[in-house]
Amino acid sequence: LLPDGADVDLIDCGMNAPESLDLLRTAMRRVAGERATIRRLLVTHIHPDHYGAAGVLTHDWGAQLYLHRLEIPLVHPRYLELDALVAEVHRYLLANGVPESDAEVMQNASRSFAKSVTAAPVAIPLDGAETLELGARRLRVEWTPGHSPGHVCLFDTQDRLLFAGDELLPEDTPNIGLHPQSTPNPLADFLDSLRRLAQLAPALVLPSHGRPFSHAAERVEELLEFHERRKRKILEILDGRTVTAWEVALGLWGHREHHWEQRLALQEALAHLQTMAEQDQLLKLVSAEGVRWRRA
Repeated sequence: LLPDGADVDLIDCGMNAPESLDLLRTAMRRVAGERATIRRLLVTHIHPDHYGAAGVLTHDWGAQLYLHRLEIPLVHPRYLELDALVAEVHRYLLANGVPESDAEVMQNASRSFAKSVTAAPVAIPLDGAETLELGARRLRVEWTPGHSPGHVCLFDTQDRLLFAGDELLPEDTPNIGLHPQSTPNPLADFLDSLRRLAQLAPALVLPSHGRPFSHAAERVEELLEFHERRKRKILEILDGRTVTAWEVALGLWGHREHHWEQRLALQEALAHLQTMAEQDQLLKLVSAEGVRWRRA
């Protein structure tokens, strides 16, 4: 929440849930007084925990929504009319080695998230590099694709504050997945975005998950090395064989209990495999039967 008198601007809004909206109202009054009103809402990306209540805040509370233009076309198929995307996901699962019985369930694994989202019209589409006045701060929009195609961070150049969204987290790495709505090489996009944020040399990082932290450059190096270790593990799993991405995901994480976790695991494995193929470490073999991978 970024107050400017009784006006409040907001970065991300959480899910559309009564308890979340009640907490937001209370916090607005705490930072801007009893007459606090929402003015602008900037959403870093359209995942439910960041975008879910956007419809309520725009339609009912009067906020103007700012969103990167690559996120805008993802909203309708993901949250409003899901059937076409579900069918596309089903084909993608089968092509990457998921058994039919698992694919039938996994294709619907994200349907429940739509219940916690109300879509919203975008007042200001973003490209990146915009300087915005939010609250009493001037923030530069940093386009950081990878976790989502139009993910953005915000950087206060005066105080060197980085509002990092899901891009740079203190303890975890966000899911970086290759899937029907991702960019073609999301892991490469994510790692390039991390390097650019490190070059900003923020004094303090304010992440969407976890506590604020100051060691941005060191954390970026940790994440870069983490994903290099993941690639080395994939090479061990292949061990001269030709395999599907599903087999790689099972080799990395085993058979996860929840179907949503299984789908995330497949997406993450695919993101690493795609980057490794781009780097000529792997061959990506495509046929009518599906996609297979082996060492180059």
